[in-house]
Amino acid sequence: MTKTTIPIGLPYPNPTKAYWQTPPHHLSDHRTTDSLPSSAKYVIVGSGITGAITAYKLLQEKPGASIVVLEARQACSGATGRNGGHCRAGRYLEFKDYLEQFGEEEALLMEKLEEENVKKVGEFVKEHHIECDLRAVETLDVFTDDRKWRNALESLKARKNVLDGKVETNILTKHRVWSAKETRQQLMIPEGVGAISFPAYALSPYKFVCRLLELCIGKGINLQTNTPVLEISQSSARGSSKWWTAHTDRGDIRAEEVILATNAYSSALYPPLAKFLIPTRAQVAAIRPGSKIVDNPALKRTMGLESHVSGDYMQSRAEGTSGVGDIIIGGGRRLGTPLGEHGEQPILDDTLIHPRISKYLTHAAASYFGRENWGDDGEVLQEWTGIMGYTVDSQPVVGQAPGQEGLWLCVGFNGHGMALTFQSAEALVQMIMGRKDQVDEWFPKNYGIGRVSSIRGGREPLSLEHM
Repeated sequence: MTKTTIPIGLPYPNPTKAYWQTPPHHLSDHRTTDSLPSSAKYVIVGSGITGAITAYKLLQEKPGASIVVLEARQACSGATGRNGGHCRAGRYLEFKDYLEQFGEEEALLMEKLEEENVKKVGEFVKEHHIECDLRAVETLDVFTDDRKWRNALESLKARKNVLDGKVETNILTKHRVWSAKETRQQLMIPEGVGAISFPAYALSPYKFVCRLLELCIGKGINLQTNTPVLEISQSSARGSSKWWTAHTDRGDIRAEEVILATNAYSSALYPPLAKFLIPTRAQVAAIRPGSKIVDNPALKRTMGLESHVSGDYMQSRAEGTSGVGDIIIGGGRRLGTPLGEHGEQPILDDTLIHPRISKYLTHAAASYFGRENWGDDGEVLQEWTGIMGYTVDSQPVVGQAPGQEGLWLCVGFNGHGMALTFQSAEALVQMIMGRKDQVDEWFPKNYGIGRVSSIRGGREPLSLEHM
């Protein structure tokens, strides 16, 4: 047995270029001021969806507040700008496990938060007329593996049993179950054993966040890209007050409050996360559709795909109700390094493409739909990787660092940030405003930061030892 060391570090320079980032947004290398400000009320580290929505919500609470957002690379260059373009409440598939692990009240809070999160993202985009290719879609979880299908049905049943007769039934998503026959004939997936569908959104996450950053800049925030934070430290001021200092390669900036929206890279700035947060590489490809797939009804939806080989996700970029646009497909992690259930962990490097996963993603759609339905493989347009933050108990970390007043974290979204970050940032901002008691009424307690140093056991996404 050899011990695996979890890497701790900052984002790598010169990452792979994501489909969404081509061409780059005009904010990609933006610096609101030529030099780094010497101080601010709030410093937010990270310009992905968490950092951007936190900045926006802080400005709602404190109009005109001095806020500086520091980004190590280009704007929205981390996981948000590299994901698959889905905004869907897919954690219902874990409801049975959450019920057993956390109890009914917490499981329902988690379910409601996720579904409210998806709803609010759509509402926000529409309200602010953000051009990010938002589409309301029916999304599918499709199964070609019997065991995974049985587990999905058990989770859905457990959810229904809890919700029957409760008020929450009126606000939570209704799911449609597709039989094996329907999955094979209507969705044209020959090996399908069943599917579950529900409402969701598809969008360009990069366009969404860059526009959100523009709105924040218009309200007075200072965005400083290509400014990695190397360290944060706390110093005493006159009397009993203290301040935080973010140390960068362009100088230091002092702040009353520092917010880490750094996801997989958080351990570099908050060492207690070193054994709790596992950096995990995801790989995605943009491909042209197969030669026979144009009228396939499944590709008018978005999909999570579960086989005995991999867990994948796919969407077509088609406009309107017919035709098939570019296919965005991600997954294949189990084929990565180390080979097995938790491949591509622990990895911080998003400058590389894994050749085995690349080969898999090129042909994965054909394996799901069958050659007769898919036809010849289309051109591979672009491939990229991104680094996600997986926690050892699969839940986010949100709150004030214990014993370190003024240091806040909103990280660890386990590859599911588009369905969790909007409301998690809302909870964080309300905590910063001193309203934790109100937050406790709707925010899951098992997302709290206190468990970082105390947790033992739980489902680990990575066995820290391997052969």
